[in-house]
Amino acid sequence: MLEIFRIPPDLSESLIAFCSKQDCYNLQELNALKADLSQYVGVYILYYRGDFSMYELIKQANLNSCCMPIYVGKAAPSGRRTGRTTIGSTLYGRLSEHKKSIQAVDNLSVEDFQFKVAAMDIDLVSWGEAVLIRHFNPIWNWEISGFGIHDPGSGRAGQKRSVWDQLHPGRTFATKFSVANNSIDVNLLAVKIAEHCQRIKEKLGCT
Repeated sequence: MLEIFRIPPDLSESLIAFCSKQDCYNLQELNALKADLSQYVGVYILYYRGDFSMYELIKQANLNSCCMPIYVGKAAPSGRRTGRTTIGSTLYGRLSEHKKSIQAVDNLSVEDFQFKVAAMDIDLVSWGEAVLIRHFNPIWNWEISGFGIHDPGSGRAGQKRSVWDQLHPGRTFATKFSVANNSIDVNLLAVKIAEHCQRIKEKLGCT
């Protein structure tokens, strides 16, 4: 039988412990960290403390500390094997993109977001993102998809508008996409989010 090499569990635990010790920064102060974050790739974790009603449990979990992420993402250039880099490939670049997405909508505020980063070797980035998503189960990675997408440009007339863009309208490129046969049931989604967040809050021990 074919043998499968698996990442040792203690390596994943080491990453989670490493992230727990990192400072939590305000997203509105991102530019103050530009010099450092522009030099590295890695993974990042976003936290929310605002008043959007569906995220009330997330807000409660993060009142005393950065405990329950709303999103986990990675920063790594897509052309790394040939030496090419892409816009947004560093930690600063990706976080800047997310900051602009939040600023573009009316029902979210940059001031309500905080973040942590884990700079790492480029070959570990995809693994690190997967580990943190499995551990934290952030709502924008699970129930509400679409936050991390880029403007796909022209030629995508048949693409559907993401759940995130329906819940948080305002990004200009998202208006190109249809919601036909893809519209969300806000009441049903609110129930799913509440149930999901309650489970994760208990799992993480957020108080």
